[in-house]
Amino acid sequence: MRLKLLFLLAIVLGTSTTMWAQAPLSAKKLYAGSLLEFSFYHGMILMHDEKIRHLVQSHPSAAKLNYLLRTSGLKTWHQLYGFPEFGVALEYQHYRHPSLGKSISLIPNLNLYVYRGRYSSVLGNMGVGIAYHTNPYHRTYNTKNLALGSTLSFALNIALKYQRRLSTDLAAGAFVHLNHYSNGGLKKPNSGLNLVQGGFYLRQEFQRCEIYKPQNERAAFQPKKTYLTVLPSISFKELGRGGGVLHSSYNLSLHLNKQVSHLSVLNFGLDAYWDIARKKWIAQMHDGDEVDYKTIALSGGHELMINKVAFLTQLGCHIYQPYKGLYGELFQKYGLRVYVHPQLAVSGSLKSYLGKAEHIEWGLLLKL
Repeated sequence: MRLKLLFLLAIVLGTSTTMWAQAPLSAKKLYAGSLLEFSFYHGMILMHDEKIRHLVQSHPSAAKLNYLLRTSGLKTWHQLYGFPEFGVALEYQHYRHPSLGKSISLIPNLNLYVYRGRYSSVLGNMGVGIAYHTNPYHRTYNTKNLALGSTLSFALNIALKYQRRLSTDLAAGAFVHLNHYSNGGLKKPNSGLNLVQGGFYLRQEFQRCEIYKPQNERAAFQPKKTYLTVLPSISFKELGRGGGVLHSSYNLSLHLNKQVSHLSVLNFGLDAYWDIARKKWIAQMHDGDEVDYKTIALSGGHELMINKVAFLTQLGCHIYQPYKGLYGELFQKYGLRVYVHPQLAVSGSLKSYLGKAEHIEWGLLLKL
């Protein structure tokens, strides 16, 4: 299980460790300086599942140290995204609840500027990483933690930030922060945790250099032809309350894709699932009654392209699902794709139902 969790971190780190420290174009530096951010935030746990009602009374606090590199503008995608910042954050989360304990996370992340002014800026931050939980579910010692079933899980962060420059190298800001922890069904129970928090941060810049801004205007976007993608994938998950056997699900996705700008790709298509875990569950609950465990869904969404990396968001609806005793019809997918070749990408995506994770799909995507 730990190898599967570390696999996603390796993909994310591979895309975010190309970091900040620039000079003139002739030196061919990709970065224009580095910075350090310290954040403190406080908030609440959202109740997305009745089973964790007893856990949502606390108000968690967190602190984060984030080291970032600032892109120089040497690459076209630096300019397309308004000179984003890439980094790795170390986060400490205190849930203030004896059953939940604390979490320590390592999260590769990036800042994307929505507005950049002389003194004030608005930016978004997103990151995917791995969290270590000090007090996960245990069938003997901690039966109340139905949200976190394993010591290791994925951590997903999204924040909207307002920033004000205090001096040449110092800035401060306020932000709203959304945090999600889940192991993707690899170990049960796994209701997951969703937190909304607000806070403040300070940032100090180091080795600041000029951003490269080319004289020529950016080339106009050339419309691309619609293309087909084929994505075979596999996922693993437990049944019941934990301590059981991992079961596999074999998945196939076929989507039509249309790139509508330098940054955005829209997609629509079919997903088919041969879920062995669902098959075992049906057999346990219905004593041998024959109920089809296979499902087919329509799904559509968006890919945000950053160089050779794509962030996927999709909404889907099952159109063939004979057995309805496990999940609903509507689901969401959040994924990461790294293109190792123009026609081939490594893909990892989380499938969930309004915050309740079902599994994580690992696969190879082929563009036709």
